[in-house]
Parts: sequence; structure tokens; C-alpha cells
Amino acid sequence: MKDIIINCLQEERHRLEKLLLSAEQDRKDAPEGCLRVARGGKNPEFYHRESKEDRIGTYISRDRQSIAQALAQKTYAEKFIKTVTPKLELIDAMILEYEVNRSEMVYSKQTEIRQQLVKPYIIDDEEFARRWLEIPYEPNPKHPEKRDQKTANGEWVRSKSEVIIADNLKMLGIPYKYEAPVKIPATSEGNAYHAMVEAPSSLVYPDFTCLNVRRRKLVYIEHFGIMDSPEYRDREFFWKIRNYESAGIVQGKNFIMTFEDDDHTFNFANYRCAIEELLLK
Repeated sequence: MKDIIINCLQEERHRLEKLLLSAEQDRKDAPEGCLRVARGGKNPEFYHRESKEDRIGTYISRDRQSIAQALAQKTYAEKFIKTVTPKLELIDAMILEYEVNRSEMVYSKQTEIRQQLVKPYIIDDEEFARRWLEIPYEPNPKHPEKRDQKTANGEWVRSKSEVIIADNLKMLGIPYKYEAPVKIPATSEGNAYHAMVEAPSSLVYPDFTCLNVRRRKLVYIEHFGIMDSPEYRDREFFWKIRNYESAGIVQGKNFIMTFEDDDHTFNFANYRCAIEELLLK
């Protein structure tokens, strides 16, 4: 969470710095002096005051309106710079505070005995992920004999493609649970600790329930491996899509679907960008 805040602050600083450079360039390119606007008649008249002592200024004719524009832009830029500079200083101070004074480290620096006695207000990402992984769950009880492929984490899964997904998640440092239950109807929004529930009659079992550690949100991955079978599409694919949507699990938001059939083998690289977007940012 801290990294997300720092990234947002850095993005805002970058945005303001670009605007500041534009304003400074406009101020540099403008003529010396300032603009005086006289409101006589229907149309305003513009005068170029080349110094503070010049109270009246030189009249700017219509064919020289670019000078009036540059002088007006210069005044605007100077006022803009005055408002942006303190913002940048404040952002730098906030970034430094978040980087140096890390509140979540207060708990991790306690002795193990004291950690057992207190309820932490904030825990770091590593501790959060560890606790999430330790939450017990009952995996999908259907056809356990079909789980005959072993992953690098030691789980037994149902296909070689699921092994590829699991091993790549492990390589990317993404915590996951295989075939963990999700209740229907429900919502996947909210605290990641409480997304797994009981009540077998209303459970679905996404292939992978993954944790975006930085955002502390769950993302689900479902692999559809027999898409050339009409029966499979009706019985598995469309049924799961309808039920997942009722549980708040939506493609592109917190749900990633992967596919293969006899003519198109599974390639993790085709889904890597989506996985990194939803689980590592």
C-alpha cells in the first residue's frame, strides 16, 4: 500500500514538473515587461509596459496581438509557478516521510513475543501475504483423482497448463491458492481475508485465487482447456461466467480467463501482460 501511495505522489510530481517546465519556458520566451489592458469602448485595448516605471505602455495594434498573448501568458505562468512550487515541495516531503518513517515497520520490529500480544494497526505486504496464505480452506472436492500434475509449490493440479500458470505465478512472486472456494452470490470487493466462505451448495472454485499484495485485492484466474468441445463450453465456460459475474468476478477487473483447444495450445506469454496489470500494479 505504501508503494502505491509513493507511486501516486511521484506521478503527480512528474505531472506538475512537466507543467512547471512549460510555464517557465513561456515566461522565458515572453518579451520584457507586462501587459496593461484598457477597457474603453466595445473592445479592450492592449498596452505593452516595458518597465515598472512605464505606467501607460506602448499601444499594441491588432496586427501585433501575439505580443499581447505572450505577455498575458507570461503573467499567467508567473502566478502558476508560485502555486506549483510549494506543491512540489510538499510532495517531496510526503514521499520522504513515507520512505523513511514506515509505520508498518513498527510491528515487524517488535519481538516475536510482543507481536503475539498486540493487534497491529498496519502490517507490511510480506506479512499480509503470509497471513493470507495461512488461512485454511477446503479445496474443490470433485474428482480429486484428476489432480495428477505437480507444481513447483508442491500442489497437485488438473492439467499441464495449470502447472504452467502456477509455476509462472510463483516465479512472479504472486501468492495464490488453488481451487479455493468462493461463495455465490457474493462480492470479491473488500478485505481479501474474508473472500473464502463455507456453504457448499453455493460455492464455485476458480482455478487460482491470487492476491495483489500491493493493493490487497483478490484476482481470479480460470483456465478453459477444452474450448473446442460444445458440451464443455455449455457446461463449464458459460455456466462459470454467469456464476462468477453474480459473485462480482468480472473479466478485466478482477478476473483473467485463459484458453486452449486442440488447435491452439496454451501459451502463458499471451496472458502475462494481463496478469501483471491486475496482480503486480
